[in-house]
Amino acid sequence: MNSIWSIAKRELRNYFVSPIAYIILTVFFVICGLFGYIEYMAKFQYAQLVPIMGLMTNIFMFLSPMLTMRLLSEEKKQGTLELLYTSPLTITGIVLGKYLGALLFFGLLFLISLEFPIFLMLYGKPDVPVMLASMLGFILFGGTLIAMGLFSSSLAETQIVSAVIGFALVLIFWVMEFFSSAVSGSVGNWLATLSLSKHLESFNKGVLDGGDIFFFLAMSFMFIFLAIRRLEWKRW
Repeated sequence: MNSIWSIAKRELRNYFVSPIAYIILTVFFVICGLFGYIEYMAKFQYAQLVPIMGLMTNIFMFLSPMLTMRLLSEEKKQGTLELLYTSPLTITGIVLGKYLGALLFFGLLFLISLEFPIFLMLYGKPDVPVMLASMLGFILFGGTLIAMGLFSSSLAETQIVSAVIGFALVLIFWVMEFFSSAVSGSVGNWLATLSLSKHLESFNKGVLDGGDIFFFLAMSFMFIFLAIRRLEWKRW
């Protein structure tokens, strides 16, 4: 556990050594802040957080590949992944440490974004259960996107390729519901169950569905597992 935490702290520190952290934070909060001001400044007492959370979700879809593109691909490029292989660390520990590091940065981003619900609570009359449910949905969604990006980074040798694969993967699962509507029968229903956007709907309505929560947790676990298997295959 100590080794996982050490890797996570190193990853979090590396974000702020490079411009990536500042670019992500600036783009994310400038766009969300402008949207919140333009749309709700004149009608705060009726304002709701759900539209802002929807915008945050869409923005993070584009930013998450930037957040995860260097996690494993950079180690490959610099040749330090082989050093990690020969260290006492297990591959599972390496992957979990990388994931935790990116998750900590996402947690920091989320904590700063709490200014939006706090502002609405102070000056408006938001629907609190819906607000809390949409925030939980955003957290689960972010964790899943980071796991997808981690897996993409395990496939690529460069950061650019990792980012492209990560964005393509997120986009495919985001529009899966659209694909499912073009396919009838059980196959179409199965494709719909893989849609990220579909499983976010209940959260934005204030409904906590155990199936939706399980979906995001299972997706995160699956892509972390695939990243571990990919590195194990690469090692051998």
